[in-house]
Amino acid sequence: MVQKQSKRNLNCDVLRIFAFILVILVHSLININFYGASNRGLTMLLLNLVRPIFMTCVPLFLILSGFLTKEPEFNKAYVLKLGKILFTYFLCAIVCLVCLHFLEHRELLLLRYYVFSILSFHAAPYGWYVDMYIGLYLLIPFLNRLWGGEKDKSLSNKKYKQNFILVLLFLFVLPSIFNIYDLTHLSSFFHHTSSKKFVQIVPDYWSSSGYPIMYYFLGRYLKEFKLKMKWKTNAFLIFIMTVVSGLFNFYRNYNHHFAWDIFDGMQSFQVMSLAVLIANLILNYKQIELKSAKLTKFINKLSVLTFGGYLVSRVFDVWLYNHVNATCSTIKEKVIYLLPVTIIVFCCSLILSYFIDLLSKYILKTMTQLKERVFKTKMSV
Repeated sequence: MVQKQSKRNLNCDVLRIFAFILVILVHSLININFYGASNRGLTMLLLNLVRPIFMTCVPLFLILSGFLTKEPEFNKAYVLKLGKILFTYFLCAIVCLVCLHFLEHRELLLLRYYVFSILSFHAAPYGWYVDMYIGLYLLIPFLNRLWGGEKDKSLSNKKYKQNFILVLLFLFVLPSIFNIYDLTHLSSFFHHTSSKKFVQIVPDYWSSSGYPIMYYFLGRYLKEFKLKMKWKTNAFLIFIMTVVSGLFNFYRNYNHHFAWDIFDGMQSFQVMSLAVLIANLILNYKQIELKSAKLTKFINKLSVLTFGGYLVSRVFDVWLYNHVNATCSTIKEKVIYLLPVTIIVFCCSLILSYFIDLLSKYILKTMTQLKERVFKTKMSV
């Protein structure tokens, strides 16, 4: 829901906008065929170095959900709030289906195909996020009870929550550190190894799809306790983790195609640690306050529009990268276009999201008015 300007935390808006930029950037790696290129050379090294930062996009959104939670009760009103999210998705899905039909020269299919694609969250190619968030949203009231209230500042309560976080890290993150080697051959430490040959030495059953819950609780923890370090230390750790993670990934995949695997995915130690450090740096140090009320309101609005922008950004990805890939044949040539294309996709996606938001509000307002008229008519009969 959109909060009143006086109650909004501008730091949260900045983090949400930053996460949306990272969404565009992480998709750009797919669009320039980063994962299909041989992992060698300076250009690929640089892309390996920035990829761990790009991969924090969704974790940052999830951390923000935990950070901003108001401990809601599970009731009819809470469930119905999902309606606005789903309606926005529906409108974005329609826009994506129409635009991508022409941009990707798709064949015209039966109506049921489009209905099924909307229901399965495939109509908007990035709709998987909505599919995931619905489950998290419905769980939040129960997850909050498991976490406990924020008012209890006792040492025992803090210890309980720290132990809780440690258990989550054990379940979701530890496999990305230990279960990534073929221990039957020492050479696997020095050369690319297929994930099919990884030897499991710690439990990993929970690690594949439960990470949204982990990031939600990390957001709760950052809100209550923060990471106690100077901002310069925080920034330095982000730099170190970025470099170490990038070099490790480059080394693990050298002379092969980049493997999107357990050690470099969203549930990995490298992405988790960077997401927590970035969130802590933006949310928990200095409160951002702007003298310009108009600029503050503008940033608030951009933040609200990022959800729709996320869903429709695929349209502009396809449009622009079709031109880039037709013009350039190598990764080195395509990288030059990353910054301008990211800026264009960012602006166009938010502008389109703005008009979708206007349409959504108009339709919902009209439906409410019609409902009121029907109710009055029934009452007068």
